[in-house]
Amino acid sequence: MIDPVIIYAAAAAMAGVLIAGGLEKAARFTLFENAVAGYALLPAALARPFALGFIAAELLGGGLLLAPATRVAGALLALLVLLIATAGVVANLLRGRRDIDCGCGGLAERSGGLSWWLLLRNGLLAVLCVPALLARHAAPRSLEWVDALTFFGAALAVLGLYACLNQLIDSHGRFQKT
Repeated sequence: MIDPVIIYAAAAAMAGVLIAGGLEKAARFTLFENAVAGYALLPAALARPFALGFIAAELLGGGLLLAPATRVAGALLALLVLLIATAGVVANLLRGRRDIDCGCGGLAERSGGLSWWLLLRNGLLAVLCVPALLARHAAPRSLEWVDALTFFGAALAVLGLYACLNQLIDSHGRFQKT
């Protein structure tokens, strides 16, 4: 049995990552589209449709994670987004292409390039999807007001750790270039 607070916190944190990432990419769409093209994995004509579909999948996955009835579908879509993004990173790292924008946030001017650390980060994000997939095994108990504070605080803490990890990965990439 898994405590429902863990399910809510993990789903809210993952939803926050997906929705924030999708909104940032949409706001700086040209940069994200260029990052997609920079991966050199698709024909140039497919970069824009892929970028649009990726953003839509991020936003939809994040939204689905927020509602208990659609949480499993949201977790599966989140895992698919992570798998596609990670496969692109791995393909380029294996080709020795580290100095391209990861497209993670759509901000080319901030990117430290690709690194194996992005795989670790994406793996940790995938772990956030597991409680949502196990939601049917939630402990049968009513949630109290303190549970809301706990899951909200835990979700914010995870989002803060995610932001710190991104900054460390970016800084490491910049440090390696000097």
